[in-house]
Amino acid sequence: MRRAMFLEGLLTILLITALVAVTGCGEKEKPQGKAEGVSKEDVKQETKEAYEATKAYTQEQVQALRQATETKLGDYDKKIDQLQEKAAKLGDDAKMKAERQLAELRRKRDAVSEKMKELDASGANAWDQFKSGIDAAMADLAGAYNNAVAEFSKP
Repeated sequence: MRRAMFLEGLLTILLITALVAVTGCGEKEKPQGKAEGVSKEDVKQETKEAYEATKAYTQEQVQALRQATETKLGDYDKKIDQLQEKAAKLGDDAKMKAERQLAELRRKRDAVSEKMKELDASGANAWDQFKSGIDAAMADLAGAYNNAVAEFSKP
């Protein structure tokens, strides 16, 4: 949803910029006496403003993703700790199986964390690629957690 809104906003900005540029290109050159229509400087300024607005919007989206992911990771840390407490109470075979699942959960949690570090290192330039990678890693973590909970719930 956010990606669609971002793309729609970006497309709108680019379309407006293109319309302004095309409008200015078709006119015959007029004497400098009276300024009518759109000048080259106006187009440059509007393009710069559109770029800055797009950049600011992308940075806001990156920050929102970062905050949401950090919150989810914190929640998963608590959930994993709770499962660890349950695992400590299990018998030997069940405890070994639970420990393997917990190790897998931690590995997947660390994978999400690494994706966030990559996003921080890349800046907002690769937003779509990293967002989909982070979403996939979070889905993988959620699936692993649900599998572990199901396994822990077995008698």
